[in-house]
Amino acid sequence: MMMAKLSWTGFLLSVLTIFSCWSTAHAYGHFDGLGYAYYDTTSSRTISSLTNTISMQLKTFATDGVLLMATGNNNYIVVELHAGYVRLRIRFSGTTGADYIISNGVKISDNQWHRVEFTRDRFFGSLTVDGIRSPNDYRDQGERASIIINQMIYVGGVPSNINAASNLYTLRNYTGCLRYVVFNGITILSNALSNQVSYGYVGKITNSTDCETTPEQFVAAQVRSETSSITTSWTPSSRCDYSFEFWFRTTDSGNNRELVFLDATNSIVINLNGGTVTMLLFGTFNVHNFKPKVADGSWHLLKLTASCTNVRVYVDDDSSVITFSQTLTTQQSPQITIGLKNIRSFTGCVRGIKIDNVLERVGSNKFIRSGISLNSCPIQNFCQPFFPCYNNATCTSSSTSFTCNCGTNSNYEGFYCQTYKYRRNCEEIFIANPSSPTGWYTIDPDGPHGPNLPFPTQCFTDSRATTQVSNNLEGFARVPVSSQYIGPGSFVANIIYRDGPASSIKNISIGQAAALADISQSCSQTVTYRCMKSVLLNTPNTPYGWWVSRNDEKIVSWGGAPTNSMKCSCGVTNSCYNRTKMCNCDANHDSVRDDSGALTDKSRLPVKQLKFGFEDIGSSPLALYSLGKLNCRNRANPMHVITFTTRESTVQFPTWQAEFNGYIELAFRSSISNGVLLKNTGRYGSFIRLAVQPKLITLNYNLGQGGGNQVLQVKAVGNTGFDDNEWHRIRLSCALYRTSLKVDDQPEATNSSLPNYQLVRLDIDSPLVLGGDLTNGMNGYVGCIGDLYIGENLKKLDTIVAAIAGVRSGCGKACSLGPCQHNTSCTGDYLNFQCDCKNTLWTGRTCQAPKGAHFSGGNIIEYKANETLASLANGTQDISFNFVSNATTIKIFDIQTNNGQKIEFGLDNGQAYLSVNSNRSPLQGFISDEQSHQVIISPTTNSISIDGDRNVLGSIPSVLDLPTVQIGSSGNSRLTSMCVYNVSFIGIPIMAYAFSNAQNPSITSTPNSGNQGATESVCVAGNVIKTPAPTTPSIRATSLSTGASTTASTQLVGIPPGGIVGIVIGLIILMVIIAWAYIKFANKTRGKYSINTEYGKTNAYSDATLNTVNADKNPKEWFL
Repeated sequence: MMMAKLSWTGFLLSVLTIFSCWSTAHAYGHFDGLGYAYYDTTSSRTISSLTNTISMQLKTFATDGVLLMATGNNNYIVVELHAGYVRLRIRFSGTTGADYIISNGVKISDNQWHRVEFTRDRFFGSLTVDGIRSPNDYRDQGERASIIINQMIYVGGVPSNINAASNLYTLRNYTGCLRYVVFNGITILSNALSNQVSYGYVGKITNSTDCETTPEQFVAAQVRSETSSITTSWTPSSRCDYSFEFWFRTTDSGNNRELVFLDATNSIVINLNGGTVTMLLFGTFNVHNFKPKVADGSWHLLKLTASCTNVRVYVDDDSSVITFSQTLTTQQSPQITIGLKNIRSFTGCVRGIKIDNVLERVGSNKFIRSGISLNSCPIQNFCQPFFPCYNNATCTSSSTSFTCNCGTNSNYEGFYCQTYKYRRNCEEIFIANPSSPTGWYTIDPDGPHGPNLPFPTQCFTDSRATTQVSNNLEGFARVPVSSQYIGPGSFVANIIYRDGPASSIKNISIGQAAALADISQSCSQTVTYRCMKSVLLNTPNTPYGWWVSRNDEKIVSWGGAPTNSMKCSCGVTNSCYNRTKMCNCDANHDSVRDDSGALTDKSRLPVKQLKFGFEDIGSSPLALYSLGKLNCRNRANPMHVITFTTRESTVQFPTWQAEFNGYIELAFRSSISNGVLLKNTGRYGSFIRLAVQPKLITLNYNLGQGGGNQVLQVKAVGNTGFDDNEWHRIRLSCALYRTSLKVDDQPEATNSSLPNYQLVRLDIDSPLVLGGDLTNGMNGYVGCIGDLYIGENLKKLDTIVAAIAGVRSGCGKACSLGPCQHNTSCTGDYLNFQCDCKNTLWTGRTCQAPKGAHFSGGNIIEYKANETLASLANGTQDISFNFVSNATTIKIFDIQTNNGQKIEFGLDNGQAYLSVNSNRSPLQGFISDEQSHQVIISPTTNSISIDGDRNVLGSIPSVLDLPTVQIGSSGNSRLTSMCVYNVSFIGIPIMAYAFSNAQNPSITSTPNSGNQGATESVCVAGNVIKTPAPTTPSIRATSLSTGASTTASTQLVGIPPGGIVGIVIGLIILMVIIAWAYIKFANKTRGKYSINTEYGKTNAYSDATLNTVNADKNPKEWFL
């Protein structure tokens, strides 16, 4: 998100401007709506800048008028009053198209002093009135960020030819008081009124230093109520001719609101009707309608001129004439009433009353006043400057608020016409309003943006979760016995879905009914075939009847049986009349039978057609059929679901504002408490933050509605919380004056407020962040989110997360991706997983590696058979294992049998040997190289293979007689280290026995002299990775994708107990040891051995952790 900020240059310019504004620009001026001040830059200097500052103070009853306009070649800045509010229009140099508009909602037209400031730095601007900063700004326009003012700067108005010569809006000159007018540090009004070079003014601008006594033409009077009135009468100077005019302002859009009553020889009635002016000659029915819409809170001029032959009335630029039936020879002295005369007065304000072109003071004795407040005009157009209504509704402002008229044919309702009228099914209707009665409702399963129209359905309070759709075949219909219907599927029954009250039944398309099935958890339709001598599916032969799905699929199965199983329900339960058949009707019996059951494959419902046919008609077959209502229950699990697997993961929607109509809806599911579901931060401190806790949903927000930061909360009901791994639904509404939060079917939490200034819709012009809070990564949400609706638009989350780290498509805990290999069990939550490798042949974080043991010094694992063993199925007695070692001399494997036979395998000076009953046979190669080597000893073939190289020896005895097997030896040096895995002793998995959950009585573990036993490990070349012990999954784990490190415990190999003394000798000796270790590492001398442990690891799950450990990629620790 980008905030509007001033550069250092812009900041200094702002400071200088404000200083000059309040220190030197002491010029005051009353503007009469005709004149203006100017600065001609063509004869002095061009103002070209990437920054602008404008400031001024104003006091007025006016609602419209130019305050300042700076022009250049096809670019300009205009500060103006519009409908009683300040707005700024701007066009950058070299751009085309519409102006960029910044509006501010502080009411100006109250004849009080207001301070206006505008600052711009390149593409970012801010319009501030009385300290209230507008939350709108203009958009990036590439490299064209400059505004070049090389023509004129006007204050208080513009020349009359500006409108005709430009594409600017229609501009009205300002009426009211201005002071302290500064543009980019230039005190334009002060310079103009003092007649400096290149400055000047046109018309009458009263230079008053106090500007507190408002001239009469600017004074407004409030017409407070429907009984208010201002009445005056006079004798015209001429026989028939006179004129009367005044300005009026209103937001009253009612009917028959009296504006003016002219009581004269020919009386005229001028009323307001629906926001427009109407006029008629009293006693007639000929109504004249004026074009201008006047109930907009702006000032409008009404002028009446009378003569002996007619009366002409002007409303702004429109006029109408009432011609008298005969020319008057004398004229009754007119009496004019503004407001109540006969019915009811309009409510609003008036000013500038002129009689025969003479300005009159409304507070003088010339007027009779009732219900009038002088020097006051609190009228405010609440529909401006930020239109509050949605979905093409019309806005009507009243004296205290506004009303949105959604329209009789609108599909929207609510205070702002922001709520779509139709729920998706009956369940949603009763959730939204639990007191809703049984009755007919209109639903729209695919929402306002789906391809299908809403349709009627009947909802019942005793089955609130069920939505039904009726059809034309709910009663039995007969298949005509006719030769044209001999043959499979020759008779076709088309299904017509329809529903609604008897007075207005409407057809429902297959698409509409299918949309209901799609959003439902389950759907069913009962289908029945009643037969006599008429087969149905005829399994296993050619079927004579079947049903057709919504997608035009031929489905050869019947109600109560799986789709396309070629069975009826009795075939599933093996209860058909003829047990050799799959349907009752397929018995082709001469008695009446039924095949009936529910079709439940909702992906194929509703049924589109039923098709039947006879084998023959000679035996007078009977075939009746019916199809029940489509019954759909509950709402389906959310669609387009994603899972957040780390607290740092988020999904951002940078351009979501256009879709937002005040509503956001989502479903979530998690077993991990605490997390931010979504957040939006506005440009000026506004924000929306929705968070979940085990028992609480909290919406924190500040939308500039007044009152600062606000909170709405919904608590969980009962003993379960929101971390129960069930789906929960949230709907939040963020409107101008009302915010609400609804969770599941609990009562809605709401908060309403009415600020003292108008608001932009919402300050949301920044990305919507889903799944976390970018300002605090540790508060991210872990779990599933789906059915995200922004406004009424469903976001397809699962299609946009492929490249987002820590987010995956679908909903499932970490185990749902099957991280545990070799069919081992998995436990965990959405954040972590743990594989149970106990009682298996495998080890490692994902049970990916053969189970091995790490030996250091003289520790031993011993297996002792308690009975004579049998050969393998192929008749062999093979003994196999793999090992890795850094030792040159070590005893690895030893076998002794009950009958005294002894076999030993080990290394001597790096060379392998096999000893049989004390006869040692040296074997090829140097294999004390920290690489993995495979050994297979075969007594059956008198051979031993090392890494595939077979050596045949004289004799290797049988090892079946109560053998004792030792891996490791107490005689091994305490400096030696090895790892042994893939151990199979005549098919016996010794390592699996050694590290199983339950201690195997055949296994004994003997520790070394340091009381250390052999430890379960993953053995790879150059590395020994210890298997993590079972731990409780941590919700604070850090994603590997973020580069955060994880803790790991390490084991020093071959360090004698006395070595601990060296730790406390002192810092100098410790540094020597570290230096020596570094030298050993650098030279890669023999004797090194590396261990990378994973003990206690609590990493967040990622694909990287599923891979078998690679020796070249693991960090190493070096032991001496």
